[in-house]
Amino acid sequence: MAMKKNYTLLISFMLLGLFQSKSQDTLLFEDFQFNMTSYLISITSPPPGNISDSLWYNYDADQFSDGSGSANPRSPDWFQALAFADSNLYTAGTTDTNIVMASNSWFSSPALSSDWLITSNIQLGEHDTLFWKSAPFQTPRYLDGYTVKISNTTNFDLAFNTVLFNAAEMTDINNTNDSIFSGYTFSQPGFVHGEDGTFVENQNDSARLKGILKPFSIPLDAYANQNVFIAFIHESFDDNLVSIDDILIRGTASNPFAGIKENMADLKLSVFPNPTKDIVRLNFSLSAESPVTISVNDITGKLVYSENKGSLAPGCHISTINSSSFTNGFYTITIKTKNGNYSSKLIVQQ
Repeated sequence: MAMKKNYTLLISFMLLGLFQSKSQDTLLFEDFQFNMTSYLISITSPPPGNISDSLWYNYDADQFSDGSGSANPRSPDWFQALAFADSNLYTAGTTDTNIVMASNSWFSSPALSSDWLITSNIQLGEHDTLFWKSAPFQTPRYLDGYTVKISNTTNFDLAFNTVLFNAAEMTDINNTNDSIFSGYTFSQPGFVHGEDGTFVENQNDSARLKGILKPFSIPLDAYANQNVFIAFIHESFDDNLVSIDDILIRGTASNPFAGIKENMADLKLSVFPNPTKDIVRLNFSLSAESPVTISVNDITGKLVYSENKGSLAPGCHISTINSSSFTNGFYTITIKTKNGNYSSKLIVQQ
């Protein structure tokens, strides 16, 4: 009888895990915090043109060398780097440094950069949305631009025929004041980072502004039920640096951190990947400032992990848990806030 009850409990957890995975509908998430060498391939010729590819590609189309004079020369393609702005340097409520993907356009001789960061193949559903964040190293002077494109055929560079988003670059200087946007000319059409006075902060060494990571989203309804690739293409002439972070595709057009149905009205908790074998990412958003504590309990109720995140500001947050020491099985992740406790099931498969 006990064995039958155990099997019943196991099946119930499995069904709950499958339901949650479907309800979260996270198709892609990358925050660049970890070593990507197993799936991010650096190349100097166009991607292979596969119809279905589980690898990411870092394509250095320009192959120009760094001209910044740095003691540690910048990589010629997209590379992992610390977030540019002080306010982005650490994950909210922690001492974990925030890593982004950066690309350089400051070369030994002025030239146009062309660096491609191409995702793996993604099978879209009916109503999916692409979310990401970006920030230039500085603005408006030497503001770097980039383009987001999509392909519904292959990951070959010429297959990316549709532009989803344009970020403008600085093309001319008409003013010596580094923080007055009217003194500069920018490429058109395109979003000019910081022109509206948001997502910028003063640098310590001058009046010019440094970019803070700004969130963007694009609905992908036009590509419903299709296999697609997304490319982030840094193309700027003689500027400086641009960064990309937190690339996410989810089956919701309202909020990138929508999770289990019972949590959608408040915390909006989601867990990815699930099942997991090592690093699991918790995405959640707070409607108001709140102290936050994260805990993980096994199937018997035993506490196996606990972390006090301190007081977090309202907005979107990402936290990670290393589950590599957990035994295979089912767990409950609980986030405690001033408005209550919110839970999600987690499956660990080593």
